[in-house]
Amino acid sequence: MNELTFEEFGNLKIEYRMGITFDDGAFRIYRNDEHGLQVETHTKQNKRTGKWGKGKRYFLLDDDDRCFESSDQCYVAYMEKVCEVKHD
Repeated sequence: MNELTFEEFGNLKIEYRMGITFDDGAFRIYRNDEHGLQVETHTKQNKRTGKWGKGKRYFLLDDDDRCFESSDQCYVAYMEKVCEVKHD
């Protein structure tokens, strides 16, 4: 893994890996294995009307227990990992 600008991080290619549809929504997973980035999209569906809501995205990094709700939060964590920044 190497340092990236925020723009480069935002333009990383992610590929669709899997998706599951439930009675009340759907779950999709996209990955970039080279950089250990996973993006998940969770979308609720109204069971009564069948209409889909707006999807919520979550960003995750391999070997990091946190879940980020925005790409900029994930980017900061990515750069901390790459630059080996330690937190007390």
